[in-house]
Amino acid sequence: MARSGQQSGQQSGQQSTEGAGHTPSGRRPSPRRDRPILSDAAVGSAAEDRGAQDRGAQDGAGQGGKRERSIELLGSRIREVRSSRGMSLRALAQSVDCSASMISQIESGRVNPSVSTLYAITTALDISTDSLFSPAPAAPAGAGGHEPGARDRSTPRPAARLGTAGDPEPDPQPAAAGSAAREELSIVLRRADRRAIDLERGVRWELLTPNTDSAVEFMEVTYAVGGGSAESDHAIVHNGREYCVILAGTLAVQIGFESYVLDAGDSMAFPSTMPHRFWNAGEAPVRAVWFDLDRWPL
Repeated sequence: MARSGQQSGQQSGQQSTEGAGHTPSGRRPSPRRDRPILSDAAVGSAAEDRGAQDRGAQDGAGQGGKRERSIELLGSRIREVRSSRGMSLRALAQSVDCSASMISQIESGRVNPSVSTLYAITTALDISTDSLFSPAPAAPAGAGGHEPGARDRSTPRPAARLGTAGDPEPDPQPAAAGSAAREELSIVLRRADRRAIDLERGVRWELLTPNTDSAVEFMEVTYAVGGGSAESDHAIVHNGREYCVILAGTLAVQIGFESYVLDAGDSMAFPSTMPHRFWNAGEAPVRAVWFDLDRWPL
């Protein structure tokens, strides 16, 4: 009877333990973790977010590659001009007031020059700034690289001309279409075809003229957050006159001994012979259209 009572007590205790959430082995089971059930819309939204992140990473890598190529092209162009002038690295560095090592790194594409350094280099080499941009795209053969008779969708359709019988004349022949495409390349610059230079301190220049023009420098300039054209103790001075309009952001300007702050829609004009420098004074990139006139005296 004692043994029977002991077994009964053990069974009762075991049942009590199991009822308290323990397994027969005495270990507490792992808590249940139910995963939330996502709707189809939520799953689709999450997939789109991941896709957007992947595309953003790819775009960033593509932009980085373009910037690296623009730096290499800039450096090779400087080296080419310097060599054609018969000027040594040391001589150019002395004219620019920097080390020969710095010039060598710029020419090899390992270092971005600052705006002030690039202006000093172009002055020492007696070349215009826009001549350092990558070459303009060559005019396509035939009808702008399209199949014979095909119309370039980027070219506006010419207005119909009335013939003697009052009917519209037929479209130009393929040769005429190719001529029109080549003419557009000398007049119109599409945004995707802009040539750009990325400089030190977060400054980017995008040339707005379809071809090199030594008489003017017409560019869209971007200043990254915290970016600027020169150090606080190093202003820029060169020939010509500058005109600028701010498209977005807040640009701080120092011209001579005066300082100004320009917001979107503000503009300015001043002689480039006055010491000047610019920097981003806001929390968003600055975009501005810049026009330098008569930098190179005739």
